[in-house]
Amino acid sequence: MIALIPEPVLHRVVPRPLDVEGATARITALLAEREEFAWTDVVGVKAGVVEVLSAFIALLELAKRGMCKLHQPEPFAPMVIRREPARAAA
Repeated sequence: MIALIPEPVLHRVVPRPLDVEGATARITALLAEREEFAWTDVVGVKAGVVEVLSAFIALLELAKRGMCKLHQPEPFAPMVIRREPARAAA
């Protein structure tokens, strides 16, 4: 009976540094050039995990600051990033 239990598979986790600052700079440049662009314009079509996570965190931070608006029309649909108009200083 014990022979039927499969051997556990051990995975090695390798830490990878995120580049949120670099992603923020790329997205800010895109926002300056265009009013609206797609998620693939930010990360490309063959982005790795680090690029995707860095870009997503940067987008969330920029949206929190009111610099852009994120829109996804339905689940699993491509995300659209839209520049928000500059707000007047209070």
